Amino acid sequence: MKLSPFVNRFIPTTLLLAGFLSHMASFSQIIQNNDLVYDENIQTVLLYAGGDQLAPPVIRLGTNDRLSLSFDDLSNTSYLFKYTLVHCTSDWQESNLDPMDYLQGFFEADITNYQFSLNAIPPYIHYRLTFPNNDIQITKSGNYILKVYVDNSDDENVLFTRRFYVIEPLVKIDVDIPYYPKNLEFVRKKQQLNLVLFTPDLFNSEPMQRFSVNIMQNGRYDNMKINLKPTSIMLDQLNFDYTDGIVFDGSNQFRNFDMKSFYYQSMYIREIINDANGYNVVLHTSYPIATKPYSLVDDINGRKLIQARQGQNTNTEGEYAWVEFWLKQPKIKDADIYLLGALNDWQLNEKSKMRLDSRLNMYHGRMFLKQGYYDYQHAVLPHGETRASTTPIEGDHWETKNQYTIFVYYREKVPEYDRLVGYSRFNSFDVSTE
Repeated sequence: MKLSPFVNRFIPTTLLLAGFLSHMASFSQIIQNNDLVYDENIQTVLLYAGGDQLAPPVIRLGTNDRLSLSFDDLSNTSYLFKYTLVHCTSDWQESNLDPMDYLQGFFEADITNYQFSLNAIPPYIHYRLTFPNNDIQITKSGNYILKVYVDNSDDENVLFTRRFYVIEPLVKIDVDIPYYPKNLEFVRKKQQLNLVLFTPDLFNSEPMQRFSVNIMQNGRYDNMKINLKPTSIMLDQLNFDYTDGIVFDGSNQFRNFDMKSFYYQSMYIREIINDANGYNVVLHTSYPIATKPYSLVDDINGRKLIQARQGQNTNTEGEYAWVEFWLKQPKIKDADIYLLGALNDWQLNEKSKMRLDSRLNMYHGRMFLKQGYYDYQHAVLPHGETRASTTPIEGDHWETKNQYTIFVYYREKVPEYDRLVGYSRFNSFDVSTE
């Protein structure tokens, strides 16, 4: 079968497994409280509330809410994986609480639900877990890290980590996005959030010092507003009235591609190549749209939906493919371009980094992805910085349907930890005012 001129030589799947040191890693690694995978054989880690893949990993304390975890291990031998939960501060540092302060039952447990794939290339084992469960229950609200490992939770044995939230919905959140922001330079571009909190009497001790707010746009952590403090207080009302407001780039609707089936080429897919090593999917070339008028295109706010075609069991029959991304874009000086979205857990790292092909004057990226539907954008990250911008390639529009999540924390004194006492998730179109 003739390869597309846009495809680099297909890397056999066997190379993905080459050099694998089993799950007993013999190298040192530093574990972060982040959504990261530390073992190259672990793919498609999903953590969500209930049975809805698109639901964020958020549960309410003291309820029957459950989180669903699933992932694939590109091995032909099953392992006894273990997991534990780690309580964190509002800025994702490990808290001073002892596990017995926030967990009931055991402090770690086994993942025993797994299935071998059927006729998939490469073969894999699909693991599933639902928690809290009879083994582990949670007694405190706040930010948490799920840690999955072999043998013990020492850093060298950790396979991946995932963030999730346990909330106590005690604080009322009032928010709107005005058409005219405080800084008129942002008109028709940026989205300003006007925020007010209404707190019950039980939080009347030092509210200005103990309350803090984090605000997330879509699933991004790199541009998250963190540790926002009230600017004034009136009885039970906390105001966040900053000079320029709480401002995010409007950005644009996400690009997407539908890879649920390899039997046909959906929109935005240029070519599907199948050989003995598996699948290679080549997307149509993307172009910058920063100077184009805003166009409302339905998206899922940068998320992904892992799903195979009808008649397939996605868990065990879903196939993997190397997906080729091309962007017609001259070199951007002193900056790199990344693919941004849940397809790489919103990480700006080597997996999502695009490389410039100077011969074609195009940027190229590759990702190993399971069948499904994916949203993504192109983000520019200046050298030496951690916050990327989609504006240079995607544009900046007030009308964009972004999804925002507000997390409200209250610092308890005894024991000292950050309670997650307020939570709101909304679409910018739903709360905007004239």
